[in-house]
Amino acid sequence: MDDAADRRRTAIFLLAISVYFAVQAGLRLALGGAYETDEAEMLVMTPGLRLGYGPQLPLYNWLQLGFFELFGRGLPALALLKNLLLWATYLAVFLGLRLWLPAATAALGALSLFLIPDLAWEAQRATTHSNMLLATSAATLAAFLWAMRRGSFLSWAVLGLAIGLGGLAKYNYFLVPVALGLAALTLAPMRGALLRRRALIAPGLAGLIVAAPYAWMLQNRDLAFSSLGKLHIDAGAAPGRLVPEGLSQLPGGLLALMALPLLVALIAWGLSLGRRRAETGAGPLPALLLRAALFAVVLTAAGIWAAHAGTITSRWLLPIAFLAVPGLFTALAPRLAARGRTTVFALMAVLALLVMAGLGYDRFKDGARRDVVFDSLPARLAEIDGAEGVPVIAEFYTAGNLAALAPGLQIAPYLPFAAHRFGAGPVLFLFREHVPPSLEIGAVQAGWPAGSGAGSGIERLQEGAFSLPYRGSSAEMPFRYVLARMPALP
Repeated sequence: MDDAADRRRTAIFLLAISVYFAVQAGLRLALGGAYETDEAEMLVMTPGLRLGYGPQLPLYNWLQLGFFELFGRGLPALALLKNLLLWATYLAVFLGLRLWLPAATAALGALSLFLIPDLAWEAQRATTHSNMLLATSAATLAAFLWAMRRGSFLSWAVLGLAIGLGGLAKYNYFLVPVALGLAALTLAPMRGALLRRRALIAPGLAGLIVAAPYAWMLQNRDLAFSSLGKLHIDAGAAPGRLVPEGLSQLPGGLLALMALPLLVALIAWGLSLGRRRAETGAGPLPALLLRAALFAVVLTAAGIWAAHAGTITSRWLLPIAFLAVPGLFTALAPRLAARGRTTVFALMAVLALLVMAGLGYDRFKDGARRDVVFDSLPARLAEIDGAEGVPVIAEFYTAGNLAALAPGLQIAPYLPFAAHRFGAGPVLFLFREHVPPSLEIGAVQAGWPAGSGAGSGIERLQEGAFSLPYRGSSAEMPFRYVLARMPALP
């Protein structure tokens, strides 16, 4: 393949991802509406530059703070950061693959990530920290492939920087560098590069980057690990039960992520049968990625087993799909005829249009969270006797939307730091529908000790209910509130 053709295809790839994510950012701003849960979380979990903020690792919060400083605490800062991270994800994967592959194959491998539903849909609709996981995983892959290709001191230092940042993005990020390292050990062309002493630069630099935030986590365990309940760890499992429930959910979670990429790959391969195919092989790269995905599956299963996790979600398995899908399509690329490649790119273009149309529908459908009108919420709270100037505790969705409308109000989510921040005295608890289900459960989630419920220190002063309207329908979202005098912490 001549250099001019590679440059042209690189330019087309860069233009495509840049236009797409610019349009997505504009679409989010045009659709407007209430903040989604993860967006709202950023409005209440970014009080300033800190080593830690809660159960999520701090890198996204740090970047979001910077965007808030540049663009204000509102939707433009949220939408721009999200789409910039997603753009960087595809760019970094392309650059890493391009070190080993022609531009057309590198573009196919990078864009294949768009076939993962959590990247095409959820990453736009809702998620924040998972987007940081993807961006740092992509940076890690690019730096790792650079180190395997060049082996310079700079490439290992860049890899250490990527691993350190990934270690501050999301806990399951570590599946990516560990799995890549294990897979490289099984491949002769890469084993020698990995076993050189200069490779120690990467873990050393990464350790320096994560040291202070991880020290904060150890000093604030109740807050940093407060989301472990999502795993439903079954400490009381029957002695004879060897397989935790979460392990049985692993195949289904992987299928949810991999079904569409596998289907598209099968269609493209079928359309290439009997036709002239590409002659250039992909070298050891597909083997690296696919073996790394297998190692990531084994590591995930071992973690589920060790933790005896009772539940998992497909989102936690993103590192596996992140490795497997580009591995699948770079392995398939030499076997595809021109018709097969064109079909893959055409299907991605159709999917992109469907995603944008779906986001518009999701904004205006009956019961859509973005369609709730929060404008009257501060006034509703002001009408509660004795609630003026009282701190408020609410789940992320409500807390963030309230914070946007009443920036001077003391607001905290149902996390353990709330009790330490507000201490003894009146606190207004808000409950969206049945989240959380009761004052007693909410008080424990907010950091007051169990057993401080009714009759054990909490004095209910006022309680009631109200609802907020939807913009596009006659339905209303129900809320409950309890104004309570809370006991002092031990």
